[in-house]
Amino acid sequence: MAESSRERPAALGLRVKTARATAVLLSGSAKAPHVLARRAVQLWDPKVPASKQPYHEGLELPQGENAPIVRRGCEAAGRVALSVMRELLEELRQEGLAPRGVGLVVSSDSEPEKLKNAHVRAHAFEGRLFREILESAAAACGLPCLVVLEAGAYDRAAAALGQSPVELKRAINALGADVGKPWGAEEKTATLAAWLALRR
Repeated sequence: MAESSRERPAALGLRVKTARATAVLLSGSAKAPHVLARRAVQLWDPKVPASKQPYHEGLELPQGENAPIVRRGCEAAGRVALSVMRELLEELRQEGLAPRGVGLVVSSDSEPEKLKNAHVRAHAFEGRLFREILESAAAACGLPCLVVLEAGAYDRAAAALGQSPVELKRAINALGADVGKPWGAEEKTATLAAWLALRR
């Protein structure tokens, strides 16, 4: 008897950057995951230039005048994130797989409001924006979403997956053989996040 999609779990991992992400589609079990594909995805709309760096777009404008630009850019980025999320999850479903969750790797969980330098603050707001729109997109698709800080990610994930950090790094390096190069830090951490989401 053929396996049903419910019996064939999958997960999506993304290393989130400003306006883009590296996505890894993972299937199998938490004990024996398999990389199906990796994708470089764009999270902004070229028709709405402010969606690439919404908070930077408004930096030169007086307080109050920048709000419509920031809002328009953030909303456009949100629409793109939802479209990207749906496409990636549909790719898994087309393979007869059932997505279990989404894992996001981010570089920081700082509070932008506390930063004094306007340029640094804009970067921080954008970092939070692209994380949040992907979290919202996962929720809109009915999937749980976990967020992993890049610093110390292997140590925390190793404990959750019952491996040592060295074993986990070795396993993720080996998983890259399924898809070939590039298999750098972004692909590896996206795989780590997907692996954690797969075990939920």
